[in-house]
Amino acid sequence: MKTATLILSSLIIAGCNLTTNTPATLAETQTSYSYIPFDPLPVQTLLGASCSPSEEEKLFKSIRQPVLRDLRHAFPDQTVRLAVAEFTANGGLSFGPSTVGFEGKSYQVIIDYANTDTVKGSFLVKREISGQIPETKWWGGKYTLPKYETYKQVKLFEDIPMRVISKYSVEPNPTVSLFNKPPIQFVENKSSELNQKVVKQRIDQAEKLLIKGYEVVNLPVYVGVGLRLTATINVLNGKVNLSGLPAIAAEAQSGNLTGTLVVQTLGATGELVSANLPLPSELNRTTVQNSILSLGSIKALLYDDKMHITPRVIGIYNPIGGGQSFVNGIISALASERLTWYRPCDYIYDDKS
Repeated sequence: MKTATLILSSLIIAGCNLTTNTPATLAETQTSYSYIPFDPLPVQTLLGASCSPSEEEKLFKSIRQPVLRDLRHAFPDQTVRLAVAEFTANGGLSFGPSTVGFEGKSYQVIIDYANTDTVKGSFLVKREISGQIPETKWWGGKYTLPKYETYKQVKLFEDIPMRVISKYSVEPNPTVSLFNKPPIQFVENKSSELNQKVVKQRIDQAEKLLIKGYEVVNLPVYVGVGLRLTATINVLNGKVNLSGLPAIAAEAQSGNLTGTLVVQTLGATGELVSANLPLPSELNRTTVQNSILSLGSIKALLYDDKMHITPRVIGIYNPIGGGQSFVNGIISALASERLTWYRPCDYIYDDKS
């Protein structure tokens, strides 16, 4: 258990020092090309393609029968990820590359340790102009950009002036197989009138959205189980280092910031979690150290048979940008229709000895 704790601590410290640049412009602040964590969402679990090998594959590999892989070993990736967000004027969170906090600002630092599988999320997205930030000249006049009127549609990857603000509308793509509706390519008895009607309805729905200006966006969605530590921070003095828990604890010890600490599990529960989960009431060196030790203990128990494991959607990677408007749209789409994760199978082989 000590070894697991040291490994987790090292990963947290190393993973938290990957980026050190601060955003230079409003456009960079609003972009948010990064890992975006959010509260866990439910998924629908179905059998993966490996659970239905073809007759040719069975013969070639000497497969006797497929066996559903144990859930604790079904996620191929183990990762520690850091996300830093600044609280905006309207109370939202703007994720970005910054790991430096400034006096008078509030931030949220989220560190995830997770066993995950990456699923393709497919969405239909429309981008519209929502307004402009007026530029006041020295004589008191305001300069506006008539080309970018409110509600005008623009392409997802179109470059627009820094002072122009856009918003995003997001819908689950109805023609793909990753949401809880049956995938078009796997609908059984396609000749039946009912299935043909379902397929047509979904194609028509997608075509109507595309006509309205929606574009197809595919992005990585992370499904799995793990642990999360969230520090909510108010910067009191100067600039502070937000690149990792040890740095944050040191800044808190020096009186440069105050905040709270939350430790939670993602898709893992049971008596073992309750016995090891800490109850930090404030942010300081002691609570940080205790939280890291507790996370190390729970991490070592994730493979215990007494641990209850449930796959969850825990985050996305945002390759589009768009700030909070785009991220909120993706989260809303994922919450409205359960994403499907396909659980893999292992094989029992024929004994040819």
